Amino acid sequence: MMNDYFFDVIPDEQTPITPEIEDVNAFIEENLNTIAAFRVFAINTSNAIGLAANQCNLNGKRFNLRLAAIKDIKTMATVIAIDPKIVESYGIVRTKAEGCLTWKDKMIVAERHHFVDVEYYTMDGELHKETHKAYQGQVWQHEINHINGVEEVVKKTWEKYEEKNEGKVQRNDLCPCGSKRKYKRCCIDG
Repeated sequence: MMNDYFFDVIPDEQTPITPEIEDVNAFIEENLNTIAAFRVFAINTSNAIGLAANQCNLNGKRFNLRLAAIKDIKTMATVIAIDPKIVESYGIVRTKAEGCLTWKDKMIVAERHHFVDVEYYTMDGELHKETHKAYQGQVWQHEINHINGVEEVVKKTWEKYEEKNEGKVQRNDLCPCGSKRKYKRCCIDG
């Protein structure tokens, strides 16, 4: 029963690498109720666009499964991504300042690609492949880093940081990512 689950975000602690999933269908069948409870927790965590399962305690024990819950910033619908992976990262790389439920009141500074191709399984066991850009792509990169145990650069306070870009690109210039498209139709923020 879902009421038997108590989730809480673990504060101020880097997330560990989560174990690989060998058989997705068996994983879903074995963990279906827990995954559903994690989904409810993620939806009700209104101050988060993304949440990796290994950021959380489940009934007092680290919830170390390859799951992420990511809200679509346009519709606010929550996707549960089982065994999410970044297949390809491309476009301009920018230094981004990010908030994180694990590091409340602190700032993460990370290099993020403008575009990411991701793949993940749904709760029905279907494989999805999608491309995300700009802020939504940044969220995917952040949450998958949690799942992969990537150590984040955490600043103690929200401070100014230098955005590292390759130079000022005009809207009608060719995009420096190499796509042969105009910057305004490619890697411009948005």
